[in-house]
Amino acid sequence: MGRLGRTGGGALLAALAALGGACTTTTEVLPVGLELNRPVHGSALRAWRLLGEAGTLGYVIEFGVTDDLDAAARTVFSVRNPWQQELGTIDGLGRAWRFQPHEEEALWLTTGTLAEGVRAILDAGDDARLEELPLALLEGSATPTPEARR
Repeated sequence: MGRLGRTGGGALLAALAALGGACTTTTEVLPVGLELNRPVHGSALRAWRLLGEAGTLGYVIEFGVTDDLDAAARTVFSVRNPWQQELGTIDGLGRAWRFQPHEEEALWLTTGTLAEGVRAILDAGDDARLEELPLALLEGSATPTPEARR
């Protein structure tokens, strides 16, 4: 046998196999139509607060988004706690989604009316009700004015 002998050749083959297993291939795939994405502007249209026995439980702001390509209007409702932190959204079809800490995907809770979705996102009881607010009370402030808190 050659210089490596029986055991030396096996060790060499094992080392070569280990090197081959250490290689990795990475493939990046972009979503179809990604090049068509562009930012859109949403305007606040209406606002509500959710009232319960303990007072204000949270706020809802309706945003209308217009798409220049087909000029179709879309509606999104931002559901916020009393400190104006967005906790979830409700789409124009009534699907309520709550954001989950440290998760990429929101959790679907229910599909129904605006009030049902807001109650689900804010964990409010069936007795909680929406009261429309003048949008000016919430504009320009991360925290609602004292008039909006009542």
